[in-house]
Amino acid sequence: MGSFEYISVVISIVLGLAITHLLIGLVSMIQNRESTRVYWVHLLWVFNVIVYITQWWWAFHYWEKLDSWSMSDFNLLLIYSLMMAVIAGLLFPVHGFVTDYRAFYYKQFRWFFALQFLWLSLDIVEVVVKASYGLRAIPPDYFLLTTPLILGFLAAVFVKNAKYHAFLVLVVFGWNFLYNVLVFVPIASS
Repeated sequence: MGSFEYISVVISIVLGLAITHLLIGLVSMIQNRESTRVYWVHLLWVFNVIVYITQWWWAFHYWEKLDSWSMSDFNLLLIYSLMMAVIAGLLFPVHGFVTDYRAFYYKQFRWFFALQFLWLSLDIVEVVVKASYGLRAIPPDYFLLTTPLILGFLAAVFVKNAKYHAFLVLVVFGWNFLYNVLVFVPIASS
């Protein structure tokens, strides 16, 4: 087993646990539907975070070309993955179930967006490091697509306005679609 395979096992476990948490939360929501008030903004964030995780898992393969790994390379990728898992963890409780997802969302929103702000800031570091190693060039529209989201996440830490949160989740939904078309479709065709 090479270094990439060895490291990818840990990354895959962390990402798998994050997706498992989200799926269990969705199942709990369905099972407790008679006593649960669903909030569409929360539900769309669940979808968006699943997309983030699968995008990261897909893009992780670029690191396979790295010949020599350092502990700092591993730590960067592990922290990045752990942040995604914590973001996912904030969308559903670890124990019990929620009766009002709107109230739950607004109880968690500051942590949720602070971590997304840090995660996306770390994404810039990961993309730049990957490019510096010659593993992949920085996608041409990367900063154009990423900068508004970073600012939107930072603003969301301080803004409790439901219209802003509805707007932001829809923007991120569209961003995920655009990012997949502009960044990931070219990967599949190359």
